[in-house]
Amino acid sequence: MENNRTTFLIGAGTPLDLVLPQDVIKPSTTEITNDVRRVYTDYLTQGDTITIVDDIYNWLMKNYPPDRSNPYVGETPTPYIHFEHLFHVLEMLDAYSWVWSRNSKNPNLYPVFAPFVQPNISFDTNTLSSVMDQFILRIMDIVNGYDSNFLNYHTNEWYWKFYQQFAKDSDFFVLNYDATIEKAIGTYEDGFEADGIQNVFLRFNPKRLFENPNGLSTINHMHGCINYYFQSYKNINEDIYTFLFHDLYKYPDYATVKGLMTGRGQSQPCTQSGETYYSSPIVTGLRKTDKLNCVPFDFYHANMTNCIIRNHKLVIAGYSFGDLYCNNLLERMNFLHGDQKRIVLIDFWNIQKGDRIHGGYWLNQNQGQFLCHMTNCGDFDGVIHQLYKNENSQTGALYSDNGCLMVLPKGFKHAATCSNEIVAFLNS
Repeated sequence: MENNRTTFLIGAGTPLDLVLPQDVIKPSTTEITNDVRRVYTDYLTQGDTITIVDDIYNWLMKNYPPDRSNPYVGETPTPYIHFEHLFHVLEMLDAYSWVWSRNSKNPNLYPVFAPFVQPNISFDTNTLSSVMDQFILRIMDIVNGYDSNFLNYHTNEWYWKFYQQFAKDSDFFVLNYDATIEKAIGTYEDGFEADGIQNVFLRFNPKRLFENPNGLSTINHMHGCINYYFQSYKNINEDIYTFLFHDLYKYPDYATVKGLMTGRGQSQPCTQSGETYYSSPIVTGLRKTDKLNCVPFDFYHANMTNCIIRNHKLVIAGYSFGDLYCNNLLERMNFLHGDQKRIVLIDFWNIQKGDRIHGGYWLNQNQGQFLCHMTNCGDFDGVIHQLYKNENSQTGALYSDNGCLMVLPKGFKHAATCSNEIVAFLNS
């Protein structure tokens, strides 16, 4: 059964236009990558430094294939390595190291492929867990930097007003780790509720999210949130028969979460192939689908599937199309809704006006494929030509010939000035 709600997929590009204090790190991929490459502290030796993350980065830069996706860029192509690649390598080294050191005695935690490979980079197995803890905290600190500041600056009024305009009848699927949308819209449903036992954190109830009796807009943190963490009951066995040890709960603020994370250790879950992975309040790295097997991520994913099926209106903002499981769902819009679909893509395209004939090369392959399918166009260049042919000279909005796609290519802040046009298009 279709309804009149709008599905939003919110990616990492949406907060990049926020005006932030000078001491707050911009949450861009480049800035996060630079920050996590800094040396780490070896707490086992009381102060020695660890350079493993930067070592991994340099090794990948020497060996990873260069990015040749845009042949019109004059510089020599270099590998595109970012923080998620680095965290993936840390996880894999940690999962395999116990086999390499012959300390793995548990067949359930024995990666099947580990005996067939050997590392060609030196590292201390005993420090990997601490480095991953510090790595995740650095990302969460950066996110908290803008999350705790954005409502305080009148220059960011555009940001929360955009979400307020869509505060009714919307389902927000958020790939960022912040809580800015909740702060902007005020009233929402995310499935968390009090458990009647304590008042430190909230527990997730999937029925509350799916039934949503008040018809509120929903917030679905697909990749976690800086306000999530594991349970902290006085009796650690309080919910042992209803929840799993790596399920997450919602705390009132990041300061509480950071206090719980600092110095706390926890056993890690593993994949069906026996590879352990790092379970934390935020999902990062290249093994995201493995990490969706806990509360609330599994139910948020299910809810996104449900909303894609039921809603023909979709807004995609600041998303790089880098998560294949999300892409597969988005691609179903054609199959499910045909010509009734209304899709708004908000992005930043650095396309020179005189070179739009080659515009397809400026899109990553996953995004280009999605646009081709939604516009019924066979190639990337054809998509760009079609969209710019139908450009609105006043707003800069681009439209497909089939009337199903609207693209706002000048960034999220500019798109926020076009919110009335977005509403009109979604309801057309």
